[in-house]
Amino acid sequence: MNGRKSLAVRLALVTLLTTGSIFFISSGALYLMVRDIMLEHAEDQARELTHATANRIRSSLNEVAGSAQGLASALNSGQIRPDGLFPVLDNVTLQSDAVQGAAVTYEPYAADPDERYYGPFSYETPNGITRMHLGGDDFDYFTRDWYQIPALTRSGFWTEPFPSAADPNRLITTYSRPFFDPDDAEALRGIVTMDIELPALTARVDEVEIFDSGFAFLVSPRTRFITYPQRDWIMRESLFSLAETLGEPELRELGRRIQQTDEGFSRVPEALLEEPARLYHVRLPEANWAVGVIIPERELFGDILRVMHWVLIIAAIGFFILLGTIIGISRGITRPLKGLASSAGEIARGNLDRPLPPIRTGDEVGQLAHSLDEMRLSLKDYINDLTATTAAKERMESELKIARNIQMSFLPKRLDLSDLDVGIDLAARLIPAKEVGGDLYDFFPLREHNALFFAVGDVSDKGVPAALFMAVTKTLVKGIAEQDPRDPGEILTRVNNELCLNNDNGMFVTYLCGVLDLGTGEVRFANAGHNPPLIHRADGTYDWLKLPPGLVLGAMEDMEYPVQTVRLAPGDALLLYTDGVTEAADGEQKLYGEDRLFALYGEIASQPARQQVDAVLESVERFADGATQADDITVLALRYCPGDGECVR
Repeated sequence: MNGRKSLAVRLALVTLLTTGSIFFISSGALYLMVRDIMLEHAEDQARELTHATANRIRSSLNEVAGSAQGLASALNSGQIRPDGLFPVLDNVTLQSDAVQGAAVTYEPYAADPDERYYGPFSYETPNGITRMHLGGDDFDYFTRDWYQIPALTRSGFWTEPFPSAADPNRLITTYSRPFFDPDDAEALRGIVTMDIELPALTARVDEVEIFDSGFAFLVSPRTRFITYPQRDWIMRESLFSLAETLGEPELRELGRRIQQTDEGFSRVPEALLEEPARLYHVRLPEANWAVGVIIPERELFGDILRVMHWVLIIAAIGFFILLGTIIGISRGITRPLKGLASSAGEIARGNLDRPLPPIRTGDEVGQLAHSLDEMRLSLKDYINDLTATTAAKERMESELKIARNIQMSFLPKRLDLSDLDVGIDLAARLIPAKEVGGDLYDFFPLREHNALFFAVGDVSDKGVPAALFMAVTKTLVKGIAEQDPRDPGEILTRVNNELCLNNDNGMFVTYLCGVLDLGTGEVRFANAGHNPPLIHRADGTYDWLKLPPGLVLGAMEDMEYPVQTVRLAPGDALLLYTDGVTEAADGEQKLYGEDRLFALYGEIASQPARQQVDAVLESVERFADGATQADDITVLALRYCPGDGECVR
């Protein structure tokens, strides 16, 4: 195949590439569209899960805050004495699932004038409720956030997680609320605190099921992890510290977004999970914490990825099936085309007998084969006809050449007057427009009458019919003239009557003849519709020779042709011609004309007859300048030279 792909392969590749491009473009568009839908769905789902988780946490926080509020109200009213707080704190801790510890811490000397610190504290242990007193030289609770901030703000406050005073290994978060002197509502008397252990809070967050590997977490206002699956990050790392540690600025942007917005859906930097994931966060206004739900994208888009995976597998199988089908169909189509191409090549090389492969389908290929076979047969017939026509043409050309030779043989070649002892310079030439022509010239001596007969004629048509008519005319003229040359008018009358017999084709001939008395120089002219000759006198003058008109020969019987006598002096000359000279045309269809011939004759009349003839023919040829010759051209020049014939050169 010379490195060129076959039509079947190209058709298959083009079809597959087109189909594949359409498939992948549509699949890509479908993937993006479904991906957006899935993302919206995932955002909705993540929002619901995040809000559900936040509500669970908020419920626990509200329960703790409510317990603290109730205890603070009781202290504000003076219903509970300091020495009676432990039973109350025990009861609060036992009755609430959210509270793992409760304490009441007093201002210095507010509970006991002798005690700077007074802080009964009850908390849960695996063995039950344990009591202790907060405060002392090693635990100055007045300096702790959970005491200072609500004391200053006079409102409730949630702390960030911190180690419990009872057990440093227990991380707790505390809700603190101030209470006041029953007799002076502006006088701070102490702080009520309710504790939630961080593991309990983490358990509540972990109870939320989010896909297979999604999870929820809590961060403090400074984005420190309160809960997170990676336990060593809890209360040790924040999004900002991880951004510095991991060199990931996007984590810092994520932390700012969580701090500045109440809720939102964001893309999680891969540095956090080492895979693409999405985060939905909601702020908890009670503690100013944020709850986040993270869903890995591999789960988020898992369904669509699985669908696209199967789509690609099915598409690949479909492509191979389509490839095989297209190749099979293409080969079925191109196989007869290959046969046609091979046969067409043979036909192009001239083998028209090479049969075309049989194709019996009625489709375009079958129609092509049928048309090609018809073209082969037509071409074969044409070439056969052309061969026959060429042979016939060659034969006809050969016959025309023979006819031309025969016609030219009718014309006299030279004038022999040696036995008459008179000088005549005579030359003539005929150039037919076709292989054979209808012009004629003639001259022959009439020895019995010491005379010379000369003539020119022009048959009305050209070609073989005109040549035959010319031959008949010439034969009749010569036969009649040799019998009685005294009256050329009578000669033309008799010839005219003969030509009129059975002239069904209506052909005719213009004819000008003259009988020159070699002794006296007298010329008797008779004219049958021919162009007037030119006469040149020995003294150098020349002019048209006016002759009486006569009807052309062959047109009408019994016509008379008057005779005009002209006497030639020694050295006088005559020029006879046919209308092929004066009506010769150039490329612009301008005619040579009688004036041009008249002027030329003045220049050449003194030259020998042969040179006059050649000069006229050359002048006509130059004028035509390559234009096609439309008519036969005949020129006859004659000079009378009696005596010693000195004028004959």
